[in-house]
Amino acid sequence: MIGLKKHRAFLERLRWTLRAQHVFGVSSLIVDKGGNVRSGSAAPKFILAMLGLAISLAVWFILYKNESPVICRTKANQVRLFYYFVIIETLVAIAFNVICTIRIAWPASQHSLAQCWAQLIAKVEEIQIMFQCSIESKRPFQLFWLWVAVLSAAYGFLLTFMVLTSKVLFVSQTNHLILYGLRIYAYLSDTTVCASFGLFALLLRILIVEMRQLVRKTTINEQQLRSMIQLYRHILQIIESFCAVYGWVLILIFFEHFLILTDRSFFAIRMYRMPMGFSIQQVLSMMMTWVFPLTLNDMLLVGACTATEKALQQFEQQLCEVGNMANTQNVECEQMITSFSLYVAEQKPKFRILKSINLSFNLIYASCGVIATYLTVFLQFDNGDSF
Repeated sequence: MIGLKKHRAFLERLRWTLRAQHVFGVSSLIVDKGGNVRSGSAAPKFILAMLGLAISLAVWFILYKNESPVICRTKANQVRLFYYFVIIETLVAIAFNVICTIRIAWPASQHSLAQCWAQLIAKVEEIQIMFQCSIESKRPFQLFWLWVAVLSAAYGFLLTFMVLTSKVLFVSQTNHLILYGLRIYAYLSDTTVCASFGLFALLLRILIVEMRQLVRKTTINEQQLRSMIQLYRHILQIIESFCAVYGWVLILIFFEHFLILTDRSFFAIRMYRMPMGFSIQQVLSMMMTWVFPLTLNDMLLVGACTATEKALQQFEQQLCEVGNMANTQNVECEQMITSFSLYVAEQKPKFRILKSINLSFNLIYASCGVIATYLTVFLQFDNGDSF
């Protein structure tokens, strides 16, 4: 009875999480009354139509209201190159948001996402029934909402306050306001995508940790060991499917973050070095407002994937140890254990997007190295004439 109540609570938390994804157009999945996950909402299509309408409205103000497509050009003489990169980043963010929304709204993607969530729910039920236990999943959902809330505040309030109070005015006309709003919405959409991916990874980790505790506390027979190994392989298939759905989306998000972090770092150094009236406090404020939310988002995503991957590796070792201590006189059982031991002997990354990029902290370290190289090269050849 307690397990049933917790399962219903899990479905209710998932239902509210999917509704949050609807708001930012990154999912059209719903949880019906029977607890099944299916694609039953047109949220991404509606969001895509709203994005198209907003872009058309901004173009209308430019063409028919004679507004300036370039933001306050006469007021940006001191930071000209930086100013143009802001425009480029705005267009890139909006374009990527439209592409990501189309990619997520594609029926095949939604069907694959629904299958991933349905398989996860089925595995949670299977473990609870098999071992008569209840899996607590409240903390990953709390982290999801905290993740989204903190970054929403960073983008919606801190970044907006910095832009509106900046010495260089970037928002002055109606089309500027529309484009800025689209850019902030793109950031929130990217945050929701990453938080949803991280939530899925953390829920898998909760399931794996629970299985490890059960193996440690109880005596596992041959049938249960077989089920554990099958469940392990099924988890790998779920991870592969989830990474395939979000592969291109995450690539676009990482590229956008890399572009923004690199440009902000370069121009923060330039503004501090050149006599343009910017204090060190203003430079640090700009860097923290831009760098902190993007870095936090990427660190949380990679951290969730790394924690789940580590739990999987520990589970592999534990199953091998249990299998070796089992009755080896059973030839079929011995073959199963040997096959599994050979399969996990070589450590393979579990979270890979596009089957080439591993979601680990090495990705963060490599990105920092590329940014540092970029800054070193361009600052050496920089004479300040572009300002």
